Amino acid sequence: MASIFKRGPARPQANITSMIDVVFLLIVFFVLVSQIVDLESVDMELPEPDHPAAALPEEEPRAVLNVLPGEDGDCDGYRLAGIDYPPTPDGLGSLRSALVAIYQQTPGIRVNLRADRATDYRWVSPVLQLVRQAAGLSGTGQDAARMNLVVQRGGDQS
Repeated sequence: MASIFKRGPARPQANITSMIDVVFLLIVFFVLVSQIVDLESVDMELPEPDHPAAALPEEEPRAVLNVLPGEDGDCDGYRLAGIDYPPTPDGLGSLRSALVAIYQQTPGIRVNLRADRATDYRWVSPVLQLVRQAAGLSGTGQDAARMNLVVQRGGDQS
């Protein structure tokens, strides 16, 4: 409750002198720290080896096979090379034929199988077997099927 003085009601005011001091000290601190960091950094030209023992890996041929997510863990289909295949036996047969053609064209190809986290494994498992069968039917052998299982966080179906 404000008391009434001869000059009128009392008005509370914040004393910002201490805040100005703190801000000034912070500015001085950061200026000094930036000077110290600049003193410790040295520009260098690091040597590059003439014949390095390690080399950058070459780009491996790959095919991306997407499991198109549906609602409640279902699958809307599969996408390989921009072509959609339904999750029916006929669609899986067409997908196997496309994979056989890819394996015949590029025997050492790696298949990246991309699936959404919400998609049930019952839609991923047949495709894993399908890729293995396609590698066997192409003449490269089932053991030549090299796959990466890529799990997406959601939404991206490219």
